[in-house]
Amino acid sequence: KEFLKENDIDVIDFHIDLGEFESVEGHIFEKQRAGEKLGKKGGVKTSQPSLQKYLTTFKKKLSEYEKVIHLSFASGASGAYNSALQAKKFLQKEFQDKVHIIDSLNGSAGEGLVALKIIELIKSNFNSQEINSKIKESIEKTKLLGVYHSPKWLEASGRFPRFVPAMMQRAEKMSIKPIFGMKNGKLSITGIKRNVSDLSSALFEEFEKSTKKARESGKKIIVGITHADDINQAQKLKEMVLSLKNAEVAFINLTCFPIGGHIGPNSLVLAWQE
Repeated sequence: KEFLKENDIDVIDFHIDLGEFESVEGHIFEKQRAGEKLGKKGGVKTSQPSLQKYLTTFKKKLSEYEKVIHLSFASGASGAYNSALQAKKFLQKEFQDKVHIIDSLNGSAGEGLVALKIIELIKSNFNSQEINSKIKESIEKTKLLGVYHSPKWLEASGRFPRFVPAMMQRAEKMSIKPIFGMKNGKLSITGIKRNVSDLSSALFEEFEKSTKKARESGKKIIVGITHADDINQAQKLKEMVLSLKNAEVAFINLTCFPIGGHIGPNSLVLAWQE
């Protein structure tokens, strides 16, 4: 919140339907843990913000600034980007060209790293057209890996065909976990880890392997970490990343609820830029 306030960033919230967990106290991950103990089995449902939310925010920021940049969640994983584009069309014509909508092709920690890059470019006095051009390269260089603690929350979300969670449940019984990533803005399985003892080690091994060539060539790797209410795993992952040459951690934060609600408590996400 301090970062958002410091940089005058407005967040356009997704709609989150907590279902059976609505009456349980705490934030979303606390609700899921406590609700599970109470025998609640429903999932968290999410949907993109309404056109009115976008329009209201665009108008507000246009009253404060000459140009507005909106960074959207990955278009291949949500309808949020298209909703933002539609909302822009409802602005008066003279204002439409002043709103620049960028598809992050990412989410969570990956989207956070792209946001940091945009802020860096703004503070370096690049104009909106230059930022649009330069940020495309940054987006292409942003990679993300994630792993869940339990596949049951994905099943409960209803976002996947039934056979997918069923396969994940069988894999879980064999101590196999899929590693998820973003490819062209879509969620995909990028690897498989066997005999996973802790999530931080599983992600670190994939990260170390994926960035080895770049790090050895002297390129700096900037990392963002998000967690579903498991700061100990996140801190452990940070320490492992910092043990590598030419790697630094920009932030650790809670996984945003629209993603975290689907992957469930104790899940872990790592993203990086070269």
